[in-house]
Amino acid sequence: MREAMKGWGTNEDALIDVVTTRNNQQRNIILLDYKTSYGRDLIEDLVSETSGNFKEVLLALFETPARYDAWSIKKAIYGLGTNEQTLIEILFTRTNAQIKEMVEQYNNITYAKRNKPESSLEEDIKDDVSGDFKRLLISASQANRRLKGQEDLDECVEPIEVNGKFTGLYQINYEKLCDLDSCKMMAKELHVAGEERLGTDEETFNRIFSVQDFYTLRVVYDQYVKLSQRDIMNSVDRETSGDYKKGLLAIVQSVKCRPMFFAERLYHAMKGLGTKDSTLIRIVVSRSELDMVQIKQCFLEKYHQTLWKFIKDDSSGDYRKILCAIVGRD
Repeated sequence: MREAMKGWGTNEDALIDVVTTRNNQQRNIILLDYKTSYGRDLIEDLVSETSGNFKEVLLALFETPARYDAWSIKKAIYGLGTNEQTLIEILFTRTNAQIKEMVEQYNNITYAKRNKPESSLEEDIKDDVSGDFKRLLISASQANRRLKGQEDLDECVEPIEVNGKFTGLYQINYEKLCDLDSCKMMAKELHVAGEERLGTDEETFNRIFSVQDFYTLRVVYDQYVKLSQRDIMNSVDRETSGDYKKGLLAIVQSVKCRPMFFAERLYHAMKGLGTKDSTLIRIVVSRSELDMVQIKQCFLEKYHQTLWKFIKDDSSGDYRKILCAIVGRD
């Protein structure tokens, strides 16, 4: 890294090679070793030696996942207007543990202007958005969604057999894992709160969507189809509107297939005239060590082109090189 930046000019290929062949933990060790070896701050050197979207990707790769999420939300709230889609993308797709860590980081980086630094995120949400969408975001920021215990999950994993022969694959028996009667009741509550009444009871949607674990919600959505003869996404689309609707749909997509949600977000960030570079960078960086392999599979399945090729055709220069290196060829 030092050799790539010292003297005249910068060896961007060397920077790309180092950062994209290490994980986040290793990159943060490099930060410390760099300062120990040279008495220089690596981030400051990267800021002075690089520019544009390429610099944004480099800096994002050195942030811890929680801190990067926190900075992304701060940018979405504190910038000109509010980027509601960023709030939806982060708060409705992260686990309880990820949200708790992100909230702590967010409160740390915004504490200076707060009377209660431990609740900075909730205060900012209240100040910046309104209505049912605000309540949905506040619910998510509590990081208090119910969870299934590991023992319960282990007991409900069953081998998959075909014609009496074991395939070597396993599946979760959702109806054994979840209380089927309770799931049927919640499906009925959602139906009564939406399709069966004039207007919509948003509180019922908020309570069920925000509290129940994803395994239970999957069974609830299946029971909802049997009851209403509609997919839950169709009913949410019909019965709600605006950012509140987008938030509910993001939760449903996370329950059904989170990688497909991100594949669709990536596609829409690049399709058409211009590119939503911040969205592209944020998703590629934040999912690179989590589910990028599955996102690539979903992207290819839905759009019949690899994510690597789509990025290659939509970007240029060192920015293209580093994104393609992170994503990888299929």
